[in-house]
Amino acid sequence: MSLYPFLLVLVASASAFVLPDTNPDPLFIGGTVASFGAFPAVAYIVAPDRELCGAAVIDARHVVTLAQCVLNATYNTINPRLVRVHTGELNLVPVSHTRQTQLGDVIYVHPNFKAHTLENDVAVIRVQEPFHIPSNEVEPANRRTHIVANGATCYLAGWGAIDPAPGSIINPMQRFIPMVINDRDVCNTIRRERQIFESMICAGNTDIVQNGPAPCHGSLGSGLYCHGNLTGLLSYGLNCGMANNPPTFTQIRFFNPWIQQQLIRTDRPPAGMSPLDVV
Repeated sequence: MSLYPFLLVLVASASAFVLPDTNPDPLFIGGTVASFGAFPAVAYIVAPDRELCGAAVIDARHVVTLAQCVLNATYNTINPRLVRVHTGELNLVPVSHTRQTQLGDVIYVHPNFKAHTLENDVAVIRVQEPFHIPSNEVEPANRRTHIVANGATCYLAGWGAIDPAPGSIINPMQRFIPMVINDRDVCNTIRRERQIFESMICAGNTDIVQNGPAPCHGSLGSGLYCHGNLTGLLSYGLNCGMANNPPTFTQIRFFNPWIQQQLIRTDRPPAGMSPLDVV
């Protein structure tokens, strides 16, 4: 299966980055081109019958991603040994010479993931062989531990289509856009069909008309970085700048203790298992 049709869903993450002296274009479709070493925790996963999803390097053997990204259509865990984890990537076409690829070994999904609300949308993948870190291109993410103030400007990084139309051509260069943190109550007023919980972050467009910057379709799992720290993973709200669907992220600080516990687990949940609560 060719990777190119699925490049919409590639995402990037980083432990720290330096912003060039240019302003992003209005949508993630444009954005500002990233440079090598700017997002050294960038990772994405590839699995059979799954679109690509973003992840972030936690240490030499683990990446963090969304629960959505490692469950199949019936909410069973996919076979970790069929998952490829890529990091050190910048340009998707041609493949960056710094890219590192490892096969998955174990997948740990948050046991309280809820499919209908997307609460606890987080998972950890352990790879079979360690990544070569640290380097200029691959380093573990610094995970945020404190709240981010409303109105703060953070950055969402990844790859995106050249326009909002489904199937549009992908720009192969990694880019980033600014995202302003919103008050959660404001976002809940705007989006009535799905609640934004305390363990989530809402950022981006809350206007009543189309406005940018914003992630577009294919950005699932994109990392949100505040002051260089991994702060969130894009869980839903891929709105292309449209109103009433603000981008919403799994908030990493709420899950740091759980993530840390997975790094030292010795059990091996078999492929096909489901979280305890997916309804």
